Amino acid sequence: MDVIRTLELDAPAVKSFKKYYIFSTLALILFVLLEQVYQDFIHKQEYLDAQRIHLYQKQASVNGGLLTNLLALREGDLATRDVVHRQFLSLIKQSKLLQTELKAVKQQRHQNQTTQRVDKAELLVTSYVNQLLSSANQAMIIVEAGQLGDNAQLSALYEEMLLNYRLYQDSNGHLIERLSYNLQADGYAHRRILWLVISIFMMLVLTIGTVSYRIVKALAQTQNKLVEQESQRRKKNDQDMLDQMALMHAGQMKMRSILDSTVDSIITITLDGRIDSFNKAAEKMFGYSASEMIGQNVKLLIPEGYDQEHDGHSNNYKNAGEPKSVGSGRELVGQCKDKSKFPVYLSVSEVPDSEPRLFTGIVSDMTEHKKSSDKLKQLLTELRSKQAQLEQEEKIAAYVFSTITANSNHTLPQLASWIVPMGTFSGDMMLSGLLPSGATRVVLCDFTGHGLPAALGAMPVSSVHRAMIKSGLPLETLMGELNDKLKELLPTGIFCCIVGIDVDAIRSRAHIWNAGLPEVLVVSKSGLIKHRIKSTHLPLGVVKYKADEMHCIDVALEVGDSIYAYSDGLTEAENSDGEMFGQQRFEELLSVAVEDGDRMASIQNMVNVHINNSPPRDDLSLLQIKNTGHG
Repeated sequence: MDVIRTLELDAPAVKSFKKYYIFSTLALILFVLLEQVYQDFIHKQEYLDAQRIHLYQKQASVNGGLLTNLLALREGDLATRDVVHRQFLSLIKQSKLLQTELKAVKQQRHQNQTTQRVDKAELLVTSYVNQLLSSANQAMIIVEAGQLGDNAQLSALYEEMLLNYRLYQDSNGHLIERLSYNLQADGYAHRRILWLVISIFMMLVLTIGTVSYRIVKALAQTQNKLVEQESQRRKKNDQDMLDQMALMHAGQMKMRSILDSTVDSIITITLDGRIDSFNKAAEKMFGYSASEMIGQNVKLLIPEGYDQEHDGHSNNYKNAGEPKSVGSGRELVGQCKDKSKFPVYLSVSEVPDSEPRLFTGIVSDMTEHKKSSDKLKQLLTELRSKQAQLEQEEKIAAYVFSTITANSNHTLPQLASWIVPMGTFSGDMMLSGLLPSGATRVVLCDFTGHGLPAALGAMPVSSVHRAMIKSGLPLETLMGELNDKLKELLPTGIFCCIVGIDVDAIRSRAHIWNAGLPEVLVVSKSGLIKHRIKSTHLPLGVVKYKADEMHCIDVALEVGDSIYAYSDGLTEAENSDGEMFGQQRFEELLSVAVEDGDRMASIQNMVNVHINNSPPRDDLSLLQIKNTGHG
């Protein structure tokens, strides 16, 4: 393209363009002729293939007629055989003529192909046609010899011809189907080739046209170049002046548009307080038009009482050269044309290099901001009040919970517990007492939720527990009564996971009920886990227990054995990396041999080290009952 753009308008260039034009035209004509020859060739091939299929179909019709006439010769009487005989002769002649035409078409088709593959299907069909003609000729010999009375020979010929006709029909049908498919496939292939040729032709025309257009354009541009250059020289000075004026005007209009499109009011004033410009937002905010305000004192926009403050700032600037208000912002009160007042925020800055000196004031309407701020303060006040109310309710719940648990526990030397709440107080609860028989009963509860829901469940559990302790009823009875009471009182979704343990008076056996808590562990003083009592009941308050479900697990105890019951908050206690304390780590602490069976202090210490003394994410409870061999 660089060569075309630098082409000079001279004789060699024009001569070169003529050669290119003649060559391109001849190439296009040759391409069109070749394409037309190819189309003629393809059309002729398609015509011959269609004629070929037509002849095979016509021959099938003739062969069917031969078979029908042979049957008529065999079955007809002497009066009709004459007519049938003539039709038979005509069909034989037609079949032979069709054979000849097919041969001619195939030869012509083969002459127009560079390679020819012998079609076995065509040879097979031709052989069947010859056999049918042979049978037909034999029948004609019989008829012409006057042996029409010999139906046995005609019947034999008919059966033979019928067999060959059936084979011929199958082969001819397959052949016609194959020829039709090939004709269709060749047609698709030829159309694709034609579209490809047309696409190439169009691309060639487009390329030649584009190149020709660019060459002509380059020649025309070269011809007009000197004229345009001269014209441009004459116009350049005038245009530069017009452009400068338009640029200045556009800058002014752009600045005006920017000022008028702002949300805030923008007002420029002189040193003596006269308004020099007043944008659209200022008109909307204060209710004055720009024509009304330009030249007026800015104190017209300030209510009485505040205008003295404005005069003070102006005097400070005149005396000191730069008052504090310039380059900063402050809140004040604005006044509309209808004398209504509203809060505004004013930012003032000096226009640099202005003569006379001008100051720009950006005024923001603070009405909505003030409303939002007041509303936010009100919401914060309400939130603090509700927070205080919730904290007070939680303190009351904590007091109720601690009072209930304190009144429902007996100090037992063999019993130790560790309960760490997630919040203000724990949703886990431990109750203990001595039965009239001298047995020790300990209950560990883990309520769903925290705070008030736990306190709500603690009251009926504590009262039923005290009543059962006094009456000395079995642990199964206690659990059944607690389940019925909690199912009646607690809302859906609030339930209690519980472990109940009765240790008999002689400390030889333990009676254990586990409903929803982790497995209760019985550990010897050597650190061997002797029993694991898994949960075999649903938590309390979910469904009513059936009679066959009211049973506990009995285990034998030895001196030095300890029983451990705990909530899942112990094993699921997480450190800062999200790693749980885990069942394995807990059981490793239990495996330590102790003479007195007391492992509570070491477990507490390891859990605190793991969570780094941070608040737990769930209530954490651990219960230890030591078997010292005496009450």
